[in-house]
Amino acid sequence: MNETRTFTLKNGKEITLKEPTILQLESAQKKSKEELNIAKNLLIDMSDGDLSLEVINQMSIREFKALIETIKDFLGFDPK
Repeated sequence: MNETRTFTLKNGKEITLKEPTILQLESAQKKSKEELNIAKNLLIDMSDGDLSLEVINQMSIREFKALIETIKDFLGFDPK
């Protein structure tokens, strides 16, 4: 059964992130070789589209890092 995590954006909107499938991870890795872009693409998939590239790119670094901390064990790497 897939695990989910809830993250609250600084604007108060709650985003539910579902544990990614192998297919989603492979898809994100095919789109880019850079870990940052892989994470962005995976987050979009994990949120069922509640997050978009535009929303992610407008996040502060602090908010993005907090989001990644919430799901880092799903990603397979630890962004510093």
